[in-house]
Amino acid sequence: MRHLGSGEQGEPLRRAPASDAGGDTLPRLAVLGRVTAAVLAALGMLALACGAIALVSQVSGLMRGAELNALILLASGLVCGALAAVAAGIARAAGRASETAVPAGSLLVTSHGPRGDVLAVDARDGPFADTPAEALLGQMLFDRVLVADRPAFLSAVQVAARGRPVLLNLRLRCDTGADVAPSFMTLEARCQPLRSGGVRVVWSAPWQAANVERLKADAAARARAEAEEANAAKSHFLAAMSHELRTPLNAILGFSELLASPSGAPLDDARKQDYARIIHESGQHLLGLVNDILDLSRVEAGAYVLERETIDVAALVESCVEMVALDAGRTGVAVRTRAPARLPAIDADRRALRQIVLNLLSNAVKFTPAGGRVQVAVRAQGNELTIRVRDTGPGMRAEDVARLGEPFFQAGDCTQRARGSGLGIAVVKGLVKLHGGDLQVHSAPGRGTSVIVGLPLAEADGAIQPGWTNDVVAPFPARLDEARVKRLA
Repeated sequence: MRHLGSGEQGEPLRRAPASDAGGDTLPRLAVLGRVTAAVLAALGMLALACGAIALVSQVSGLMRGAELNALILLASGLVCGALAAVAAGIARAAGRASETAVPAGSLLVTSHGPRGDVLAVDARDGPFADTPAEALLGQMLFDRVLVADRPAFLSAVQVAARGRPVLLNLRLRCDTGADVAPSFMTLEARCQPLRSGGVRVVWSAPWQAANVERLKADAAARARAEAEEANAAKSHFLAAMSHELRTPLNAILGFSELLASPSGAPLDDARKQDYARIIHESGQHLLGLVNDILDLSRVEAGAYVLERETIDVAALVESCVEMVALDAGRTGVAVRTRAPARLPAIDADRRALRQIVLNLLSNAVKFTPAGGRVQVAVRAQGNELTIRVRDTGPGMRAEDVARLGEPFFQAGDCTQRARGSGLGIAVVKGLVKLHGGDLQVHSAPGRGTSVIVGLPLAEADGAIQPGWTNDVVAPFPARLDEARVKRLA
């Protein structure tokens, strides 16, 4: 029996040196992110529970002066929840990257079930490039492993299936003619766990002395680049989170201290109500931010399950317009709606569709100056329903439009960026994609912004009524005048 490569019959399996393990960086980062997320989530729940207990004790008279502590605990719980969502997002990103990254010089990539059977094959180079995939599926690859190495291979696959990467050397039989004795080559097998529960094995040839140093250098450079990119994304995410959390938390702490301070000047009822309103609005902002992060995390993880139902789009848009009416009235922004006389119902997730429209309207109102206009138009054409939100705001540059939808990315100058977190459009983009739709953004500096959402319509008998009337004002609120704003308030 002839052996190819550096290993001989009976050679003990060699554990790869530390310099060969650069591909384990991302899996380790994913594990660290999951552990961090679990710890932060537990701390957040504990803080929220303690804050709720303190509030109940204060209301029931069991404890005096507990308002400040309760508010601090509740705010801390929200912060921990937000940071837990950040850590979970980093863990998922690292997990996805580790499953798709393939080291340089790999000859074969195989996907295995927990028992070691091969489910998928990608023969990239070398002696297996011309081998039919059918010759390696199931137990066929296992049958090629040298008998003495099979227990170690099965053990490595089982360990990797439990979430721990394994690196080892195995001797595999090469294809030879019928009259030629079997030949074996020593291959490096990198066993990596998959989120689906299976195992991916990347096979490479350490015996290629001429290329091994270059391959190591390339792999190390890619690992460094991936780590730097992950660190940069994490740093940007945490910096943006800190900025978004700091302002409302400072307001909550500052005004709650004024309310709870016994040594300060007495406060009249009007001022107390004003302080309480600011604390409430700051808490609402924090809650909205955490909800956006959680929704974005669920969408990116594929965990957002759509609950489809038949929806009257006109009524849904009307409710969204009424929800932004107060803010629009305060800032002097006119909101108009346009729609055909009849619209087909759409099969979609009601909560997701409301969030899409509400986020687009809120952004448009937020970034449109006083005296400006926001228009939401709905139309049906063919098998698609289109929702367009257009504003007369400052507009965006082409390079900013291209990056729109990245979490925490905000176009415009610092004054405009201070008005939002940059998460709203990212959530919209993910929800539209889940519905099988598309999102288009048209904008130019000084010419406003137009966001168009296209959603597929389910085919139904007589679903689409004739005609898009360009100048028909919808039966729901056409303009937010002062009287309507007062009624809504």
